[in-house]
Amino acid sequence: MSTRQKGERTWKFEELGKKLDQLAEKIRGRTQEEAEKTGVEIKEWGKRLDELGKKLKTTTQEGIEKFAGETKGLLKSAKLRSEVKETERRVESLFKELGERTYQLHREKKIGNVQLKKLGGKITQLRKEMEQKEKEIETLREK
Repeated sequence: MSTRQKGERTWKFEELGKKLDQLAEKIRGRTQEEAEKTGVEIKEWGKRLDELGKKLKTTTQEGIEKFAGETKGLLKSAKLRSEVKETERRVESLFKELGERTYQLHREKKIGNVQLKKLGGKITQLRKEMEQKEKEIETLREK
């Protein structure tokens, strides 16, 4: 091979090397740009996921609080119903006692208004308590 041919080859290799260097530089630049874009996109997605997490947390907490409030109302309502039933049993017991005493006094020919008034007063008081508790139950149902 002649010196001239060797020189041309060297020149072509140098030219090829320069072109490869330019291509490598373009690739590095584009890679850097894409990496920066990806970084920005990752941050944006991170923010979106954080916002979604906050919304899920808030919604869950609100649901739990609402459920707890409704449960408390149901428990209070059940307790009041139980108290009403117990009061009804006491009223029935007093009615029975009233009837027995009245019958006994009738048999003894000693019917006295004072004794009847006391029992009647107790029954009236218990009925008022029942009405008040039933109103509370109704109020709890409306919530």
